[in-house]
Amino acid sequence: MMVHTKYKFTPRDIAAYLLKADLPRFRENEIIADLFQEHSDEIVYDYRSDFIKLRRHVYEKMILLEMNVEEYEETQLIMREFQIEKTESQPDYFGAYFKYIKLKLLYSGNGYHRIKLRTLLKDFGYKRRGTALMESISRTMQALHLQAYLKQYEPCDLAEISIDQMVIIRLK
Repeated sequence: MMVHTKYKFTPRDIAAYLLKADLPRFRENEIIADLFQEHSDEIVYDYRSDFIKLRRHVYEKMILLEMNVEEYEETQLIMREFQIEKTESQPDYFGAYFKYIKLKLLYSGNGYHRIKLRTLLKDFGYKRRGTALMESISRTMQALHLQAYLKQYEPCDLAEISIDQMVIIRLK
């Protein structure tokens, strides 16, 4: 099954995970190296053959993500003055959310992510689940090889369970 490019890890996805995980620099380097060596097919194509480029862009994105609003606006002004174009497109919130969870599952030492379905929907700004929303979540999880379970390791369909049930997300 071919996975759509929007479900591949970008330097920004990796940077966001590393910032939130708040790891020592040597562990960040280990994770980047492991992704490059063991999961290169899950990284966007431009970075699959050049580890130095991947690592450099991850750290550049980390710097940008840590900036406050004033610093970011100043950086954008400088980029315009030097005619450097911003290459990032509109973010895919479902993809970014679940890519973060996948990175967490791969590198945190914890093989699962627990969340109530209601909280998951709230994280995307929804109170109720609609067909299109649930299809988008399902498609994203499937593309990233993530599976939702209930207690006792019972696979479930998020569209069919109670909104107040606890869901456990694991790698397939």
